[in-house]
Amino acid sequence: MVPEQDNLHGPEGERKESSNEETITLVSSEGRTFEVRNGDVVGRVATGKEVLEIHEEISRRHAQFVVNEGAWFIVDLGSSNGTFLDGERIPPKEKIPLRNGQQIMFSPVFQADIRIREAMKERAAPPSVREEAGYTDSPRRTMVILFADLKGSVDFFQERGTIIARNWILQLYRMLSSIISAHRGRHVKNIGDAILAVFEDPREAARAALRMQHDLRRHNSVADETGRYYLRIGMNMGRVLFEGNDVFGNSVNIASRVQALAPPERIFITEKLYDAIKDDKDVQCRFIGLEQLKGVKEKTGIYEILCDENPNVA
Repeated sequence: MVPEQDNLHGPEGERKESSNEETITLVSSEGRTFEVRNGDVVGRVATGKEVLEIHEEISRRHAQFVVNEGAWFIVDLGSSNGTFLDGERIPPKEKIPLRNGQQIMFSPVFQADIRIREAMKERAAPPSVREEAGYTDSPRRTMVILFADLKGSVDFFQERGTIIARNWILQLYRMLSSIISAHRGRHVKNIGDAILAVFEDPREAARAALRMQHDLRRHNSVADETGRYYLRIGMNMGRVLFEGNDVFGNSVNIASRVQALAPPERIFITEKLYDAIKDDKDVQCRFIGLEQLKGVKEKTGIYEILCDENPNVA
């Protein structure tokens, strides 16, 4: 049954007082955050409207967040363009469980990471629910780390101005975030004109990188020269530390340094990641060489995922 939609909001989506103070945080792909409480409705004129009102594709009252027995759920309120969890559109008018770290999209234009408060997880959710929802006791996990950096953004800002250049980069962020979500990854943050993402599945990470380059090539084939994107991608696999909305560790630093080695429109990876995907016959790679990376005692084997030899993988 769909929860009551109007007990907490007035006609313009303003939230009335509630005694339930449980909250989750939505962190957008642009780095903006807003909190929702039990019963909150999000949309262009509801909670988070300062973030969402610019997107006409999002319904005025798009989806509702509710808590039941210590677990969070979302209900799409019959929105025009849908609500998506990890790239999959959820059915309308049904309570769908939420997990910490999932990516949510209100129509294909706005994406955010879900952050569920630790205090609530420990207090309310029983162990079986916490496991199912992806809550773990250890903040360290083995992940694939992807850095993607945009070539020529400084010149673009100088030539076209801040407003035009910012919209140009935001369009790229939306494109890449959608790909990351579709391949079960997590868009962690933007760093200047670069993005940081992590994946649990090495093969999905490789496919995400390939799709990024393939889609940008298609975009560039029809775009004006000043609107084209040239991306260099570097990837590594290793242990990372999750703290709040960010990830840390030497594995992250290595991925960044591998990205710096990659020419535009190409994908460089470490030998550790190569070993995890080398049996995938649909992802062709070649050995580049041994590189002395800063912070690493021994030289690191660098491989390239070949975009031209993998035209249909993504």
